Amino acid sequence: MCGLFGWLRFEGELSEKEEHSARHALSLLAHRGPDHQGEWRQPGLYMGHRRLSIIDLSSEAHQPFFDDDKKLVTVFNGEIYNYVEIRKELETLGVSFHTSSDTEVLLKAYRVWGTEAFKKFDGMFVAALYDLRAGSLCLVRDHMGQKPLYYHCTGSEIIFSSELKPILSLDNFSWKIDRENFLRYLHASYHPWDATPLCGVKKLPPAHYLFIQEGKTRLERYWDSVPGTTTHSIGYEEATEELKRLIERSASISIRSDVPFGAFISGGVDSSLVLDYCSKQTPAISAHCVSMSEKDFDESAKAHAVCSFLGVDDERKYEMNEECIDEAIEAFFRFNDEPHGDPGFINAWFLAKSCRPYITVGLAGDGADELFAGYISFKAVKKARLIRALPQGAISLLRKGVENLLRGGDAYMGLQFKALSFLQGFPSTADSLYPLWLGTTSPEELSRLCPWMDQGFFNRSGGNGTLLDPYTRLLGEKTEGRTGQQKLAYFYQKFFLPEFVCLHTDRAAMQHSMEVRSPFLSPSIVEFANSLPDDFLFKGETTKRILRDLVQQRGYPESIWRQKKQGFTFPIARWLKSTLKERLETLRKDEIIQELVNAEVVDQLISEHLSGKKNHYRLLFNLMVFRNWMLKNRNVRI
Repeated sequence: MCGLFGWLRFEGELSEKEEHSARHALSLLAHRGPDHQGEWRQPGLYMGHRRLSIIDLSSEAHQPFFDDDKKLVTVFNGEIYNYVEIRKELETLGVSFHTSSDTEVLLKAYRVWGTEAFKKFDGMFVAALYDLRAGSLCLVRDHMGQKPLYYHCTGSEIIFSSELKPILSLDNFSWKIDRENFLRYLHASYHPWDATPLCGVKKLPPAHYLFIQEGKTRLERYWDSVPGTTTHSIGYEEATEELKRLIERSASISIRSDVPFGAFISGGVDSSLVLDYCSKQTPAISAHCVSMSEKDFDESAKAHAVCSFLGVDDERKYEMNEECIDEAIEAFFRFNDEPHGDPGFINAWFLAKSCRPYITVGLAGDGADELFAGYISFKAVKKARLIRALPQGAISLLRKGVENLLRGGDAYMGLQFKALSFLQGFPSTADSLYPLWLGTTSPEELSRLCPWMDQGFFNRSGGNGTLLDPYTRLLGEKTEGRTGQQKLAYFYQKFFLPEFVCLHTDRAAMQHSMEVRSPFLSPSIVEFANSLPDDFLFKGETTKRILRDLVQQRGYPESIWRQKKQGFTFPIARWLKSTLKERLETLRKDEIIQELVNAEVVDQLISEHLSGKKNHYRLLFNLMVFRNWMLKNRNVRI
């Protein structure tokens, strides 16, 4: 787990001042790699690396890392879990190795197989590979987007980085807010696909590589898995056995480490299975959980029950009280590199901070909900057919009835919150329904909040240059003919998982120089889950059916495999009325907010939330996060 920064000028050299700016930019990634800083320069190229040593702790594995003939060099962030198996395959081809690092395996696999090597990797990674013979640069991001990579590319140069902050630090660059992406962030709580807050800066999408040679760029997808494309013709019991094998294999390679590691445990199905299979490999593994002072958000009792059942003795619990949440929120606003509206970020930061004195690598259950139909929205797919059959007038009456008869409340996933989120999806097309469901507000309300944008941008059907364009374009291209459940799963896997879930896991952990691995995100498990019939994953009202049955078969207490999903978060809707109220009130007269949104609408949203009439916590928190991000980045123009 590391950080990287690079700058390639297609023609000409980097000046001494520019190299100094690049070196300073790299230093801003010290939290991602406190163990070593390395750099390599030649005319027109700078490649820098900050290392967090996980595998092969020797100086021989420092980066930038060169091939034997010094003609291929890489800077690499992440881990290739199956590097042992790939190394053996390369050795049969006559390739020799000088270190025991996965970095050398990545570099020599690229030398032998080119971009086809990326398909073989099982892990989380981004890398920049520069070929001195060909004068080519290849940037690559892992299959599920667990690791981040930003880039700014013009006709004369490309700059790339593990985080936005180093790019923003460069002298003589002018950065401006991308207003369309600002609206997409307000709607989704994250920047989807390749979007960032800035004009001219993009993220490399998951499972893609960007190839640059002689000033020409080529963006290619090297892997994809679409639910329903391939269907296994096996029975349910056989599928359960195969899933056991895949999780066991993923757990065994995910714990490869030369530093201490442990598992995060919430007591939910996903993290319980990760701890289960990892503890079979390493019985002395430690388990780490958060205890919340707000009892309706506390899962520590379930976590303890799982540890007791599995016989895990090294169980560590960290109480997150009001003082801890205050500290975590302040830290979040300070380091938030890309505006991100997930309150779970706060919990993840606190957990990483608490367990970092004991472990350098954590194992988490990320990805199971997206792969195995774990969210409540999967229950809504069949119900959507009934609502679609209603005239729009009837849907509007339903919405008004919900608003008038039910209070907003501040409980996790309250009744009004769920009902309005569901109705927010109508009218819609088959491809726009899912981003509408998960949006913080309706396109119509968003247009009222931001009246400066052309009304065509808020078209509910999506289309080129609209609010929902990133989603409808990919879903329309890839999921034609798929079931509603399969479309929803693909939406979660391609958008929500990498830029909402994985982003907060990566950033929160890396603030404490810690790595978090997610065994469920092995490409083999992704492909297997996407090949299963719908009813293996969701049946009746049972989400994650096959995972729950797997847990039941392993003898877990019924309270574990029957439990409802509980998000890893804190009661932010409630806290916006108390601890965070002062921060919330600053939105009313803030100059930044007034330049971006309608102040009168913001006043209304705040008043409705504080009175309990409606729960607007997601949209209001997004605004708070963006305002604080702008305050940190004064060189960004609105």
